[in-house]
Amino acid sequence: MKKQLFLLLALLAMLTACSPYNYYAVSNKPLDKNYKTYAWIPEGQSKSSNIYKNDIATDLIVETASQELNKRGFTLDNEKPDILVRYTAVVNRDVRFYNDPVYYYSPWMMGPRIGYYRGRSAFYYSYYNPFPIYVGAAQRRMIVKEGTILIDLIDRKSSKVIWRGWAEGVVDNPEKAIHELPQVVTNIFNKLT
Repeated sequence: MKKQLFLLLALLAMLTACSPYNYYAVSNKPLDKNYKTYAWIPEGQSKSSNIYKNDIATDLIVETASQELNKRGFTLDNEKPDILVRYTAVVNRDVRFYNDPVYYYSPWMMGPRIGYYRGRSAFYYSYYNPFPIYVGAAQRRMIVKEGTILIDLIDRKSSKVIWRGWAEGVVDNPEKAIHELPQVVTNIFNKLT
């Protein structure tokens, strides 16, 4: 039982530590008791690119964000909302640079050794392979697809963005990126204070 619990905790730690997205949030005004209702900006004003430009991705983003707002005490009101909600989902090409370590492997060397045989020490020579020596890094350039999902909360009266949360990450597999959307949107709203 302890072994299974340990394996489960190790797997959970690896999955949470290796999140492919980085999460950010900025706010210029605290969301206080003045904001109680929200409404979505019409779909034509929200932007999305090719991977996220489909009904499934749109529904996942809108449903998950609505659930998160409802958890925080907001209610949907399409007539006179206090806050307008807008999302932007884009995939761009980005260039990333990776530093790969470079090692020098010195040749095998002959060195003195001490051995014990029948209670007596004996000196002899043998070959040994020294450890590799780190000599620097070689920079590798790689073109990746980077996905960004932004969620804006806009004050309806002033038409200014009062909170923006977003996630950035590498999109390797479009199908996997769409299936991860609910978790990504939830993590974005975890930054909402």
